[in-house]
Amino acid sequence: MPRLARKYLETSYCHVIVQGINREYIFKDDNLKDAYKNFLKKNLNEINVYILSYCIMDNHAHLLIYSNKPEEMAKLMHKTNCSYAKLYNKINNRVGYVYRGRYYVQPIIDESQLFNCVAYIHKNPVNANLVKRMQEYRYSSFNEFYGQKDLISDNSIKLLFGSNKNYHEIFKVIHKTETMDNIADISVQSNYQTVIENFIRKNNIKLENIPNNEKLFSTLLLQLRHDSKISLRDMSKIFNINKDRLNKIINKSLSE
Repeated sequence: MPRLARKYLETSYCHVIVQGINREYIFKDDNLKDAYKNFLKKNLNEINVYILSYCIMDNHAHLLIYSNKPEEMAKLMHKTNCSYAKLYNKINNRVGYVYRGRYYVQPIIDESQLFNCVAYIHKNPVNANLVKRMQEYRYSSFNEFYGQKDLISDNSIKLLFGSNKNYHEIFKVIHKTETMDNIADISVQSNYQTVIENFIRKNNIKLENIPNNEKLFSTLLLQLRHDSKISLRDMSKIFNINKDRLNKIINKSLSE
């Protein structure tokens, strides 16, 4: 995947998804989940990044991250994923890739999307029928907002709720919503990367050069909308092009 994909990080808040290669259960037991969590914790002590919400599932993990500098977030993910991959391969007596491509990053651009993301991440185990209530799942940050903190810090809470001492009330309200509008799930992440990678390979073209070829560009945009259901907003971040212009390109192509 071309490095251009990292240039669209315009906000300090990002939703990060890590998935096992071939959707393998790379976090299939408690020991593996603990190991990944411990690598995150160790690296948080060394890198100026804050985790605002997280959930480690069996074959993927969600992280909501705050960082003033995109390179710091990238450093956290690189160090954590590399350390875990080495451990996972050693434990399973295997070699090769552990993750399906690079981790996916979705910029969070407003407060509504931020709070939706917190709730969506905590609801993952419930939606997967692993538990009946969010507080029953050990490997998410839900309980850290009520008790002993591990990956969630006091600064994490301030970044979400400011100096509001009654943040627990806000926390309860945002988890009552059922919407996941503008929040990327694991299927979107996989399809989005695959569509672009296959398109680049098929047309032998670099990602940054595609917008210069109107025919190829419109074809890719249509494929992304159809195959991955990615929003115009996220496509505008990827290509650094105004979403209104993208919409015009798509509509023009559909009318031809």
